[in-house]
Amino acid sequence: MNYNLMVPGDNISYVNCHSYNLEWYRTPFMRDRDRIMQCTAFKRLAGKTQVYTTGLDDHKKNRLTHSLEVAQISRTISSALGFDSNLAEAIALGHDLGHAPFGHAGEEILHKIMIPNSNYIKGSPLYKCSIEKIIDTIRKEKKGKKNIKEIDQLFGFKHNIQSVRVVSVLEDSYVDSSNNNIGLNLSNYTLWGIMNHALMYYHENDLYPNYQNRFRDNMSINSCDSAEAWSFEAYIVGVADIISQCHHDLEDALSERAISLKGMCQTIKNAIGGKLCNNDQQELIKLGSEEKASRIVLAKISHIVLNTLVSDVIETSKNNLKAIEECLQKETKGLDDKGEFINNNLFVNYNTDMFKIERNKIIDFSNEIKINVFWKSINKYIHHSSRVERMNEKGKHIIEKLFEAYYKHPQQLPDGPIQHCMVEMGFYHTLVKAKDKDIGPLRNRFEQKMKNPSCYQKIILMRRICDYIACMTDRFALEEYRNLFC
Repeated sequence: MNYNLMVPGDNISYVNCHSYNLEWYRTPFMRDRDRIMQCTAFKRLAGKTQVYTTGLDDHKKNRLTHSLEVAQISRTISSALGFDSNLAEAIALGHDLGHAPFGHAGEEILHKIMIPNSNYIKGSPLYKCSIEKIIDTIRKEKKGKKNIKEIDQLFGFKHNIQSVRVVSVLEDSYVDSSNNNIGLNLSNYTLWGIMNHALMYYHENDLYPNYQNRFRDNMSINSCDSAEAWSFEAYIVGVADIISQCHHDLEDALSERAISLKGMCQTIKNAIGGKLCNNDQQELIKLGSEEKASRIVLAKISHIVLNTLVSDVIETSKNNLKAIEECLQKETKGLDDKGEFINNNLFVNYNTDMFKIERNKIIDFSNEIKINVFWKSINKYIHHSSRVERMNEKGKHIIEKLFEAYYKHPQQLPDGPIQHCMVEMGFYHTLVKAKDKDIGPLRNRFEQKMKNPSCYQKIILMRRICDYIACMTDRFALEEYRNLFC
């Protein structure tokens, strides 16, 4: 089967690419991968918590090792299915760039701070204030304008959306012909995959965050089309992310003695036992009876889990893709060899009724794989362990206090966030112009504007504080806390 027919083709524009200047040996997706790996946000992932706090044990997983593992799994699956492994790798390497310090606890507290009716940051425009009142206040400030595009970027925090914000706004390495900041200038398919590797909300009825709306135009197939620049590679990364978490979270729990070797082997058997061959089943029983979780034992368990899950995804996805290809062959009879139907309909108007399967379920596990068993075990033995719970609460406290300090006294922020803030408030047309100004006069102007800011300006300041804290490593956040309060 030629699955490459379903990969975004050269005839599809990459709307977010203002100037590629690519060498003959590099594709747009290879360029995206390289720029992500060389950016500062990627380097900081080494200092961000995955589950256990970084710095206490060099052998525990962090966001960087997790991202590299997801990239490796994504490349394997993409190659086996005939997709673009460079696109999958680029998405995988960038998928967690927006994660806050202290793991998901950091993400959670930033979200609670950045939504209306928040119980955090007294005196802020979001503190115990409804969204209707906030929007009404901003509209009055904007002289009654009904549609204020900027409102979409004000509320909430979610790491996958923040990852797109990092590569599109905060990593200010490139500009367009008008000197407007375009971040890392990544392609629309890479941006879409980074944003959509996880859900856009915390709960189904959760209206926040809204700030993904700012980037929707950057992730359409072309500038005059609202169709999403989705790809199967993006869904491969989503599955690889799950595989990586199931694998290394249990491994960390075992080394932390939060779960016994026998308990870990039983969890694996319950989750993937339906897909294990006889040899692997017998091997798990044998490994579960070992007295010590040596490196050899961990390597064998790792092989069983990764090989089974990856093989299952490839097998299941191949069957789903085969069904789609058969359907496409019926629909494309009589068309020329350009694959016009595929390029114009598969990606623009994916028809679930015709293909009998939702596009996000094509790259998936079989029914014999019980991923929920992994999640329940991880939640039971890791997320509610005393060490992780203490770290989570400590991280939340640090982030809340840092946010509160910066909001009450914005001049404590470094130059970068203040420059970005002045641009978003409209005091400078581009970030280049703001950076051209001497920092002393610019900070002085910022201080004057913050003496009597509008509601909109206050929330822009909060968003910039949120950006700054989210970019911190665990160690830097702790050190900054000590500098401000100790």
